[in-house]
Amino acid sequence: MDRITLTDNGQRLLSFFQDNDQVWVGKDLIDQTGIKGIYPVLNSLRKHGLVEECEPVVRDFTNNKGETKPKEYKTYGLTDLGRSYK
Repeated sequence: MDRITLTDNGQRLLSFFQDNDQVWVGKDLIDQTGIKGIYPVLNSLRKHGLVEECEPVVRDFTNNKGETKPKEYKTYGLTDLGRSYK
């Protein structure tokens, strides 16, 4: 297997996933890790097979007009490789 090289944010996010092994919404990951550009980091981890997209969840979302409507969000979780990666 080729060696996987992760950025600092990639290492940080993978470590967070390993410490908190559950399914996460991108927005929640931003809030928990402080990584602003979370989606490119998630895509990199997905490309390496460390993280995968899981079943989407529906949550209420309030837009800037104050209207609250249900919205579907992508979720992400660790793969077996991501769990065992050092």
